[in-house]
Amino acid sequence: MLPDMASSEQWRTFVQRCLAHRVDVDEFKGLSKLMQVRSPLKEKDLLDLLLGARSASSIAWDPLLPVYVDGLCKIGQVKASSALNCLLAHSSIRGKSETPRKASTLMTDIKVIQDVMLSISSGLVPKRIAEAAELYDAAVEWITAVVEWHNNSILQQGGGLMSCPDAVSLFESLGILLAALSGTSKGLEVLSSDYHQGLKTKLGQALTSYVPLCVDVSLPLRHRLDALQKEFNLYGEQPSKQLDHPAIEGMNVGALQFEASVMDGPVINTRAGLYVYLNSMLVGRPLVDDSMLINYLTNRYEGHQEVLVEEITTAAFDVLSNGVNRNESSRTMFLFRTFLVNKLPAFFAAMTAASMVPIPMEMCITQALNRLDPNAFPSFSQMFSMQGNSILSDARQEFLFACASHRLIQESSIERLLGENPMQTVPVGGPYQKDDLISQIHNNPERAEQLIGEIESMEGNAGAIVGAITEVMYSLCNQKETMTLKNICNSLSRRPQALDVILLFRTTKQVVQPLCALLDSWHWDEDQSENQPVYDEFGSILLLVLVFKYRYDLSPADIGISSTDSFLLKLLDRGSCSQKLSELSEKQNKDLGAWIAALFIAEGINEETMSTCSPQEFYMLVATLFDQSLGVCESEKMDFETLKGGFEYLLEPFLLPSLVVALIWLGNHIWQSETEPEIPLKTLYSLVKPSSISGEAQAIHKTVLNITARPLEEQLKDVRTRHQARQNIDKISDIKPILDTLDPYLSFRRVGSCHRSELEVWAAPTAGGFPGSIRSTLQSLVLWSTGSGISMQPQSYTHRQLLAGIRILGAARILGALIDELKQQTEAGSGDLALDVAAAMVCAPMAESFAVDQNICHPVDPTKESLPRCAILTLRDALTLQHDNVPKISEKDPLRAEVIVRLWRRVSVLAAPPSQVSNIDVSNIIQNMELGVEGQDRMDLEHTGAGAGGNAVGDDDPENLNQMLDKAAAAAAAGMDGGVGVGQDMRLDAGVSGMDAIDDVLNAADMAVGNPEFLDLDMEGMF
Repeated sequence: MLPDMASSEQWRTFVQRCLAHRVDVDEFKGLSKLMQVRSPLKEKDLLDLLLGARSASSIAWDPLLPVYVDGLCKIGQVKASSALNCLLAHSSIRGKSETPRKASTLMTDIKVIQDVMLSISSGLVPKRIAEAAELYDAAVEWITAVVEWHNNSILQQGGGLMSCPDAVSLFESLGILLAALSGTSKGLEVLSSDYHQGLKTKLGQALTSYVPLCVDVSLPLRHRLDALQKEFNLYGEQPSKQLDHPAIEGMNVGALQFEASVMDGPVINTRAGLYVYLNSMLVGRPLVDDSMLINYLTNRYEGHQEVLVEEITTAAFDVLSNGVNRNESSRTMFLFRTFLVNKLPAFFAAMTAASMVPIPMEMCITQALNRLDPNAFPSFSQMFSMQGNSILSDARQEFLFACASHRLIQESSIERLLGENPMQTVPVGGPYQKDDLISQIHNNPERAEQLIGEIESMEGNAGAIVGAITEVMYSLCNQKETMTLKNICNSLSRRPQALDVILLFRTTKQVVQPLCALLDSWHWDEDQSENQPVYDEFGSILLLVLVFKYRYDLSPADIGISSTDSFLLKLLDRGSCSQKLSELSEKQNKDLGAWIAALFIAEGINEETMSTCSPQEFYMLVATLFDQSLGVCESEKMDFETLKGGFEYLLEPFLLPSLVVALIWLGNHIWQSETEPEIPLKTLYSLVKPSSISGEAQAIHKTVLNITARPLEEQLKDVRTRHQARQNIDKISDIKPILDTLDPYLSFRRVGSCHRSELEVWAAPTAGGFPGSIRSTLQSLVLWSTGSGISMQPQSYTHRQLLAGIRILGAARILGALIDELKQQTEAGSGDLALDVAAAMVCAPMAESFAVDQNICHPVDPTKESLPRCAILTLRDALTLQHDNVPKISEKDPLRAEVIVRLWRRVSVLAAPPSQVSNIDVSNIIQNMELGVEGQDRMDLEHTGAGAGGNAVGDDDPENLNQMLDKAAAAAAAGMDGGVGVGQDMRLDAGVSGMDAIDDVLNAADMAVGNPEFLDLDMEGMF
């Protein structure tokens, strides 16, 4: 065998063994250096061999391949430009690819390109102008190939890029790589030099065909590359000397060079950063979208799953402990607690099932608990005198039992982790399974109401219950099975805290949109025998929609309403506005007359009254009905007792939901009234505190008051102030009993608004107003982060402060305060810590922009639904504006400009759209959470062997990647049992793992051919 052929075969065996045994990239780099010394191989041959390993194993996607390529680039064995060129030669984008066309290489391509882009962004490459030119040339080849692929696909299939999500990601990654390269000093020198005119012409030709396609992929990328084209006249033609403007060009290049000169410090994931983010999710309406949360955590921890599990567990306990210390309301504490006990274990179970590497959950949870302040968890004997800390101890125990139920830890470990005997024994029989619960509900509809009662329990099963209930509701909506649906809606309307739990697992749109669609398409048959049950069912479903709407202050986009013909949209928009009789249609006039006669003249509401008026039509007439009736009474054509008696019919269960519309109109009417509102006030009192009401109606009436109490209170207090100014003491006395009646219902809403006492403290001039108080908060969080690795109480924090600042002063001023403090912290040497906390504040979800953020992960169909819009400027928007202004800022305050650039980069990473590549199969986490991880292989807590019949690694079916990864997991588990971490010494005894002992990476005899010194290498222990 010739020396080159011998080297190639040795490298081939080496690469195959490394891939088969899932060798850590650091070890791979070390071994590769040894291999290159003993058996030198040309750069192109090495890349061909590595990238060709896919066809040899018939595995379309192996996440180790791009990691190995990046490793070879990092140690200088191959150039980044060579990696890109060889990658294209092997890509399925190219028709002449060595890989079979049926096997797509796009995921590998994307990851390698992204790794090169990160190397460019971090300043590792290019170091020389020639290296930058080579990278430009490789990027041009890739862009040209992708555009050609797109055009050919359009001709053959009509789909193009948009028909393949991986192709879209590849397309965008190339553009970002090019933009990053153009922002480096060496890249700018290439573009500014006449010496590289031929390359610039090729680049211009590629961009001319590439940039227009960005419209369908990324408008920001389109704008950035547009600017690049204009800046350097990159349009595929020789630049005209008459169009040269050296002064202008020099200024713009200088601006680009400033940003490229800003070097990022080390990325530090502070304890305070995730603590702030979780607080923002739970401060008002639960803003928990699984896809968004997983994406944020994946971006933040970059595949370090153990760190992710440990830190989100710690953060969840920190949030709960902070709530205890701040004496937050019981409703808020319930939400913090259920996130910890019900959300996290289900999330971890799904994450474990979707992960491609084993996650030592028990170890991670143990480390998280060790980071907590031990003084926060008193012994059993101290519980009676420390009620607040009792909440923490109970929550810790509930969390551990839920983790054991989900097979994340062993039940026998609970006592050890608690450090004491559990106060109670909770049977661990495995978590509920959603499909089982759905079957139970179908067999016994009453089971749904029982399960709704269990949603608020702290046993870790809420996720499965929510999944079953919402799926049954969706099915009932499709089937128009309104009787069963009515009972479910009634149960949910009466349990507002259960709705909070539902939003930890489902978005408002997922829950409410099917109900809205049903109400909008409700079929009304005038000839049906009974109309009251129809009104009853319609009202119950509508009431639940109104509960969601008013509890969380939802926009139409949050609910999923977009059609202008929607009944719900009309009702929410103008249902509480009365109409003049002249504005009503003939049918509306007739219906209104019939309802007035039924309420005040006839002996009550009969079937005939309802048969000619659908529920939708009735609800749109309620405000006008009240307006006309009060007008008649105020003109003394009807006495008040008759008015009161007629309105009491609306307290019947089948009409009670209409009282929401009526009370909203009545409150507005009283507030707007220029005359003394004596009759309206008496009417209002009779409706909010009726003299008699049936037992069945009482629960519905409480829900109605929950919805309407807060706006009514604000209006009545304003009216009382006006009366006091007029010294109408009698009218003031009419208002107080109403306010007293409404008081128990004032805490219904969950919108993240602050208390007046909090506002006065934050806005106090002595603290520098809102900007000063927010700077102080950031400073305190940074100080806490410097020692947050040890056990200590969390820094006092409420996200209400930041929200109030944005809503009162605007995002631009609040961002300015954060940047001021970030600059000061940078000067003091704590800039990297402060950067993480500030970035978390900027990325934190807000109710006003949540629908827009969700659209990134769950794009709406523009043909069926209007795109969501944000009514206010967010911190992220304000940061983008500041970043666009960096060239001007850098002239006056370079350090402030640097801070803005670093913050913008960090936020861009954290808020980046979902990646195609991760150690966690992100797309499957959601599915696993919905399935309750049913049927998934759970973590083998006992590390049992694979059995005596297990094959050696070298005998695995190369097409069975799962088998490979399962054995890698077993290897990792065995390594942990022996006190060795994953990626270190992974030599396995056959008796432990069920696999044959791993041979040397390469056969020593074969390696000795032409290279006897190789016999001295001991590579066995390196796997």
